[in-house]
Amino acid sequence: MAENKVTVERVTAETFGLGEGPHWNPKDQSLYFVDIFEQKIYKLDTATKKLTFAHLSNGPVGVAIPVQGSEDKLIAGAGVNLVSVTWDGKTNTTTPKVEVLATVDQGLEGNRWNDGKVDSSGRFWGGTMGPEMNGTFTPEKGSLYSINKTFVPKKEVTPVSISNGIAWNPEETIMYYIDSPTQKVFAFDYDKAKGTIANKKVAFDIKENKLTGLPDGMTSDSQGHLWIALYGGGKVIEVDPKEKKLVRSIDIPAEKVTSVAFGGPTLEDLYVTTRRGLTEAERTKDPQGGAIFVIKNLNARGTAPHLFSM
Repeated sequence: MAENKVTVERVTAETFGLGEGPHWNPKDQSLYFVDIFEQKIYKLDTATKKLTFAHLSNGPVGVAIPVQGSEDKLIAGAGVNLVSVTWDGKTNTTTPKVEVLATVDQGLEGNRWNDGKVDSSGRFWGGTMGPEMNGTFTPEKGSLYSINKTFVPKKEVTPVSISNGIAWNPEETIMYYIDSPTQKVFAFDYDKAKGTIANKKVAFDIKENKLTGLPDGMTSDSQGHLWIALYGGGKVIEVDPKEKKLVRSIDIPAEKVTSVAFGGPTLEDLYVTTRRGLTEAERTKDPQGGAIFVIKNLNARGTAPHLFSM
């Protein structure tokens, strides 16, 4: 039987300044994502295409993830705060209930959370970056942190420049991590019980594989392959980290591809966030930049997304 052809569909009429941090919500078949500098968490009902948002006044929003056992709570990285946000996702709000749970990078002006994931034990892993102005940033100002239900941030990797994609292998013995300007995906030995990482090594090198763009957001599938957004490369790539090998490359009709997350009823659809062009010329050249897309018929399946444990 012939395999169905891989398709890329645009799922939002709107475009977003800096779409990031997609997180699938299997409960109601919706997609959470953020628009960093607009300081908004979005929820997209993938069946009806209804889009709602919550605006946070705490600063740029790098990531938002639902809380275990709650219908209306998320944790979010806003500015340098990890906050809890109470929002049912049904209507737009500019005044959701926000509570600061932890603060990182104190004294580092202009730093912000950039991306994060939750592990299967309910711990948050997230990283920061230095100030960004018109697409340029201050290098080596950020760090990668882990935060559990005690809300005491633990610095795991420092310094980093643009803390980005995080993923685990199916056995949860390896954690993969991207600091974008290095153009590498790193692998750490991962102790699930203790929530510790050790023995950093390179799992995949973008430059060595002659790919353009910076590795950005990332997820893993049930086979242990990594799916990586190439910012400035207009692609999502599938990588076999055991073999350090590029499996395939899928063109996205937007240049600045920021992140990916598996979703859909069987977790076989790959949702893709992108960034709008920074100038009028860039927007003319890249009119779909900032839209949300979905890739179908990949013959790959994600794993159930983890929720933060309070």
